[in-house]
This record gives sequence, C-alpha cells and structure tokens, in this order.
Amino acid sequence: MENPWEKIDLEVYEKHMSHDNVYQLQKLNEIMKEQFQDNKHEYIGVLGVAGGNGLNNIDISNVRKVFAIDVNKEYLNVCRERYDYMGEILETICRDINDKEFSFPKTDLIVCNLIIEYIGEEQFVAIVERNKENIKLISCVIQDNEKNSFVSDSEYSSHFIPITSINHDINDNKLKNLFSKIGFNCIKTKNYNLPNNKSFIRMDFKKG
Repeated sequence: MENPWEKIDLEVYEKHMSHDNVYQLQKLNEIMKEQFQDNKHEYIGVLGVAGGNGLNNIDISNVRKVFAIDVNKEYLNVCRERYDYMGEILETICRDINDKEFSFPKTDLIVCNLIIEYIGEEQFVAIVERNKENIKLISCVIQDNEKNSFVSDSEYSSHFIPITSINHDINDNKLKNLFSKIGFNCIKTKNYNLPNNKSFIRMDFKKG
C-alpha cells in the first residue's frame, strides 16, 4: 500500500512548512542544530529527512555516517543533491519504517521530528523496541496543537489532505511512559512556541 507521503510534492511541502503562518521548517532547523550539538554522535540516523532540512547543522568533520531515511524517493534524490558535499558520509535509505522487514542502521543518535504523529506512540515505540540493539539515543519532536488542526493554514494546506488519514495526536506523557517500559529514559524535554497557538515539544530518550 502506498504511503500518503509519497503523494506530496517536496516544493509544496517546503513552501507550506516555511510559510509565515506555519514557520515550522525554520524552527525545525533551529531545533536540529540543538539536537546535533547536545549529543555526541558519529553515526546519525534522520527519520523522515525529506529534502534534508537541518542536515546543514551537522559537523561532518566529526561524523562517520549520516543515514537519511524517508519513504519518498524523490525527497531523497533532492536531499542527495543538496548535500552532495557530504560524499560517502551521507547514505540515503528509501524505506517505510512501518515495514517489519526494515532494520534501523546502527546509530549513536536517531533524530525523528514530526514522524511519530504518522505512526502513533505505541506503534513507534514497538518499532524502536525491535531495533533497540542498534540505537543509543533518540531525539524526537512532536507537535502540540492546542486543539487546533494538525496542519496549519496556508495556501498549500489542501495538498496535505492525504496525510490526515494517518495522523495521530501524540501525548508526551504517554510517549515517555512507553519509552520507559522498553528501557529508554527521557533525559531532556524542551518546548518551542509556534504561530497559531501551537508548539513543538522536543524529547530525548537514552537507552539505560
């Protein structure tokens, strides 16, 4: 079955996400800079990398491998072009992480921003549990909508109708409890304000 994210054009996605009324592309770039700086990393995995927003914050002089993972092949092609200077350090992987045949590459750090919303807390943590031998630390960002629509308003909003069928509202406390049950402790929580009374919540989980 085709994933709805395979139907959304990258240019439309980035124009919507960077719109003044949304301002999420810019904010995620700022957050990813913190995620990479706060955690020592030689092997990084980025889930839902899209066109590579935020990879510019990686100091490749201290990194051996960056695994850019996404379900959309066209997104990964653009990501590869934009970060060609990374050479063999950057490896793109076109897979749906819901696929039970998929195994995470061995990493020091997994960054997964606005990904859990399209999988659900329980399913995502189950995926991590299946792969936890290859993961040391997960830094994720979830969105707090304050009872507003998950997709913020812009002239591009209608293009995102396909993904509403797989969207889940994520509860940060439930996520923390589920991670705790599989041996990952929450070591950092931080909130970031967005337009439209929304906010991002960053949560870092370290395997105990």
